[in-house]
Amino acid sequence: MKKVRKVIFAPFFLLFSVLFMASACSDPEFEKASQALNQAESETSRLASLLKTKAVGSLPNLRYLQQYGEVVRRVEPDMAPLVSTLEAEGTVDGGMFTILTTRLASAKEKFATEASASRNAAIAVGVEAIAISQAAKPDVFNDSLVDVINVLADMSKGKLPKLNFSETNDKTMPPTQHLVGNPAYGNWRSQSGGGSFWVWYGQYRLFSDVLGWGRYRYNQNYWYRSRSASYYGDVGRHYYGTDRNNRSWAQARRRQPNVAANKAQPSRIKRFRSANRLSTYAPRTNAAPRSMTRQNRTNRTSSYANTRSAPSRSGGFGGRRGGK
Repeated sequence: MKKVRKVIFAPFFLLFSVLFMASACSDPEFEKASQALNQAESETSRLASLLKTKAVGSLPNLRYLQQYGEVVRRVEPDMAPLVSTLEAEGTVDGGMFTILTTRLASAKEKFATEASASRNAAIAVGVEAIAISQAAKPDVFNDSLVDVINVLADMSKGKLPKLNFSETNDKTMPPTQHLVGNPAYGNWRSQSGGGSFWVWYGQYRLFSDVLGWGRYRYNQNYWYRSRSASYYGDVGRHYYGTDRNNRSWAQARRRQPNVAANKAQPSRIKRFRSANRLSTYAPRTNAAPRSMTRQNRTNRTSSYANTRSAPSRSGGFGGRRGGK
């Protein structure tokens, strides 16, 4: 009798598996995720080609990045290693492009291993793929380079103007403040006594080593209320930020309700072409451009965004003594 059951069970299990896979593959969300991944791969590949050929017609800020780097090398020759690291942000080796390819690889892996068995996983992959596609658009990526260029402007000691954003009133903020809060370059690490300080990923340790600020830390609360406006902080995190990263910004805002959520003047933000781009994955925050907030009608981002892998990380650095 047992042998008969085995003979009957095996083809039944095989038939069930085939039907299950067929239903998964016919699920509209599965198909949407597949198409979104193809689009993300296409956009990322196109961006890689533009970066490799230094296509300033599509990415005009590459020219500013080069010109600013040359000036800082001339006026601050000791900063040459740091300038080279910043210039790499205009290549496929930079943090902003690397985080896109890392996210794409993670999305493809999740699609291959989970999407066929879980509709929620398929939805999450699709949303993530759309995010990657939008972030890889040339005009969006070109805008992201503004923060790197403004770091070089700060390093030039007044010889170079900042692009799009004005100076901060707090002159104690170090030049690299424009990159703080951006998960392409580091993350916030909790302190035992409460609060958080910024930790750079490995290759960006130069920001503290070369500038000699190893004994300082960016305390998140202090930095949030003292920072200058920046592309990532005021626009770009809705393209490049993870859910975890956006929650961190939201927490800082709740702790300091008197600090404007968006420190950039509206007239300045409008100068960014990517600020008005429609998005289906922008987080619902008061700081998101209106066109992006209106389009966000889904909670589908949270289940997947927190699993993104990040570059290797090491080293702490900050903007105020003692990190408090």
